[in-house]
Amino acid sequence: MRYQILGRLNVWNGQEWSQLNAAKWRLLLTCLLINANRFVSADRLIAELWGDQPPESAAKTLQVYVYRLRRALGSPPVRLLTRPGGYELSVAPDEVDAGRFAALVDQGREALAGREAATAVARLTEALSLWRGRPLADVPHTPTVLAEAERLEERRLCAWEDLADAKLAVGRHAELVAELRELVAEHPLREPLWARLLVALHRCGRRSDALAAYATVAGVLSDELGVRPGSELRRIHQQLLADEPEPPAPPPDLPAPRAASYQLPGRVPDFVGRHEQVDRVLGLLDARRGPAGAAAARTVLVTGKAGVGKSAFAVHVADLMRDAFPDGQLFADLRGPENSTAEPADVLASLLKTLGVTGAEIPDGVAERARRYRAVLAGLRVLVVLDNAVHERQVRPLLPGTGHSAALVTSRAALAGLEAVARVGLDVLSDAEALDLLSAAAGDDRSQREPHAARRLIGLCGNLPLALRIAGARLATRRHLSAGRLADALDDERRRLDELVAGDLEVRSSVALSYETLQAPARRALRLLGLLSTPTVPGWVVGALLDRTPAEGERVTGELVDNHLLEFDSTDATLEHRYRLHDLVRLFARERAEAEDTPAARTAALGRVCAAYLTVARRADESLDAGFLDPAPAVPAGWRLPDADLHRLTAAPLSWLNAERTTLCALIRQAAAAGLAGVAWRLAAALAGYFEIATHFDDWRDVHEVALAAARQAGDRLGEAVMCRNLGELNTVVDRYDEAIAAFQTALRAYQDTNDPGETAAASGLGVLLRLRGRYLEAAGWLDRAIDSARSSGSPRAEAYARRGLVSVHLERGDIRRAERDAEQALTISNRIGHHNGMAAGRRCLGLVYLAAGRLSDAAAQLELSGELAAKVGDHAGEVHARHWLAHLADVCGEPDRAERMLDDCLAAYRRYGERFGEALTLRSQADLYLHSGRTAPAVAAVERSLSIWQRLDSPYWTARTLDVRAAVAAAGGQPDAARSARSAARKLRAGLGLPATLRAVTVGGRELGAHLARQGI
Repeated sequence: MRYQILGRLNVWNGQEWSQLNAAKWRLLLTCLLINANRFVSADRLIAELWGDQPPESAAKTLQVYVYRLRRALGSPPVRLLTRPGGYELSVAPDEVDAGRFAALVDQGREALAGREAATAVARLTEALSLWRGRPLADVPHTPTVLAEAERLEERRLCAWEDLADAKLAVGRHAELVAELRELVAEHPLREPLWARLLVALHRCGRRSDALAAYATVAGVLSDELGVRPGSELRRIHQQLLADEPEPPAPPPDLPAPRAASYQLPGRVPDFVGRHEQVDRVLGLLDARRGPAGAAAARTVLVTGKAGVGKSAFAVHVADLMRDAFPDGQLFADLRGPENSTAEPADVLASLLKTLGVTGAEIPDGVAERARRYRAVLAGLRVLVVLDNAVHERQVRPLLPGTGHSAALVTSRAALAGLEAVARVGLDVLSDAEALDLLSAAAGDDRSQREPHAARRLIGLCGNLPLALRIAGARLATRRHLSAGRLADALDDERRRLDELVAGDLEVRSSVALSYETLQAPARRALRLLGLLSTPTVPGWVVGALLDRTPAEGERVTGELVDNHLLEFDSTDATLEHRYRLHDLVRLFARERAEAEDTPAARTAALGRVCAAYLTVARRADESLDAGFLDPAPAVPAGWRLPDADLHRLTAAPLSWLNAERTTLCALIRQAAAAGLAGVAWRLAAALAGYFEIATHFDDWRDVHEVALAAARQAGDRLGEAVMCRNLGELNTVVDRYDEAIAAFQTALRAYQDTNDPGETAAASGLGVLLRLRGRYLEAAGWLDRAIDSARSSGSPRAEAYARRGLVSVHLERGDIRRAERDAEQALTISNRIGHHNGMAAGRRCLGLVYLAAGRLSDAAAQLELSGELAAKVGDHAGEVHARHWLAHLADVCGEPDRAERMLDDCLAAYRRYGERFGEALTLRSQADLYLHSGRTAPAVAAVERSLSIWQRLDSPYWTARTLDVRAAVAAAGGQPDAARSARSAARKLRAGLGLPATLRAVTVGGRELGAHLARQGI
């Protein structure tokens, strides 16, 4: 190990363990360790070290700290790397005690899952021996450090719970009692530790001590939290009272396999009853639990009325079956925003991405996506939970095919048209179950103290779980309110009973009573939250809706959460708490908004939220620095987050964009529908770079087409121009060249009406497309026009992009001198403005120029630099582009084995990204390599696959270049007639392009192709 954080922060300096003297050094190293093997910006480190008011010298002081930290860490050389704009600490998993701890815990839990309890004890004991006290105990307690310390402490307690299960399994009860006594003293509210202590005491024959321990924890929970022990502790207590011989240990919470994906929402904490239905579904989906010899069902459909608890039931049952589906549990809500029906194609795209299928690799159309989805699931054991299904057509494409995967579907409808499904119906709860639910939701024993009032409440709620939870929540948030008083209040509502048994609106009056208890700002916030079509929102959105500060918005959010009208959903990757409205609460809130707020006020609130998201999205886009073109037009004024919040949210821009993608797309659609065309298209434009690097092509097209329609309806020519330009880029990326050309042409016409410098981008895109189609004179004309426009408007990034387009035009026409001139100018521009993506692309262009000129060592140097730059900025596709040409050079320079490995890697990457152009180039290079090494058969296969792609893309230049290789392959295979035919076809294509009949090309092992074929009489 090199670093110890499970206690005081220690480092190994090459000779001994030591501590860093300066507190800020310790904090700096901690921040780098928390983000090990990831880029950390200098701005983020400055904020961590000095907070909101750093000194003017902070940047230089940070550089000094890094220098001194490197020296303090000693030898062997530490891998503290300086990156553009920040730093990265390269750390192997076993170099940090926390990493070794995690690995040992994983081994222990795997052993426990495999019923190897003794091995589990050994591994988990070794893991826990690494702890030396509170983690990071001597590091300044910034929010980041505290969060990491709490995370590590939680993992330690989970490991102790696993170790307790393992020791119980091997009979080491007595020593476990002593250990658990100490732990529950430190963590008196942690019920899983108490549960294991009760079991250990009982197995030691100390039943009375176990009962005393239960009384202790019950008292602590009541005094501290006002709640009774959870179901697991109560179950063990009942077994102790009954003097059953040996209560079972609570089941270990085994981790998911590392490759698995578990998407289930959190289980409802007060889930009660349904024992018969739970057992039935477990038996249906897991053959090990069903009757002997019975096969597991492939699909189970759970039906019932709204509010009966179908979703909670499905999540509860699915969570019990983690071990039966070790490859993961997928979750999809089939009811979209505004109670719309989620499209199967969209759901399939999301599921496929979760399963590792990304970008253009996701087929078009429902049928093709369903086939790919079932093919991926065929070799896995996955449970797919499909919640809120509306009709059969929506569900069928989402069901697994052959194999061991299964589906659990919930629906209000019977879905009678679904074949070969097992059906389970849910009805309202029995009186006893309803009482348990009410008590658990209330969190105390008021319902037991007032049994008659509790029964009245149950009757008024119609035994419906949702209504009971609402009633219990009011009791929980109002300690002075009795069950009798609440029952009287419900009784006073003249329509209460009718609404509870009348269908979807059956709990409206319950929501209304809670709504009336809110302060005025909270009521308005609830109404406006109901207007949003987003599935979840972060807490700061309430401030935007109310046009108040984020702090005021957070206070109102807390009031809504306390009143169980706004529900905590999750913590996203940026550590933002996300909230959601229940469907029925959302419906109620919208009704109140329509009754109490004017249309202008509702539209203004939506506009503030969209404008705030636009500010954050633009900041994230700027931080990514992903695009080759200059940013979209400026953001219109509106409600803004404070700079500190903006910095926090976009410190990891990809994380924020990934967390908010669904919300952003929903807001664009809603803004467009509400007539807010300006903010809709600007928000779509801010996401284009992210959509491209993250390969979210469906979202890219969807929101741009929606925003384009809104811009056209509003007569917003600038919005129309920007959206068409971005759609042209999308269609270029996904190889729809005709649509791309049309989009760029439309964008140019729209730009002419706006005098906006964005015309440069459209002209460049059109030039690139025309070059791909072999229309060189037109392409050069548009690219020259783009350069002139970029210069006049002061857009250097766009000028560099256009010049790189000209490089390809010149290279394909054989004009190496002009290609070199434009490549050098493009690279100079990118270097001057510090645009790293442009620098990587510029180096690649210059490398290709040198390759065409036969300057192989210079080409290799530029391509190596290009790949390194692309890797630094996270441009994975650019890194592969450079690696492909380096592989070609390796073949040319006599390293066929290395070249073949590199080309295999590139081909796999291009197919993963859905990059058909790159795939065809790589196949052509592979054919070259196979021919060079005398492997004619694979050369034939590679060249034919390459030709097939070029012809589909309608790229005549590369079709001709690949026909040359086909000629060489045919000649090597003893087929002179086929070789002459391919050679003739290549000449005709070049003639049609206005190119020389033969172009020099480094190919076939470094020999000029024409001379090589001439020697064979072709």
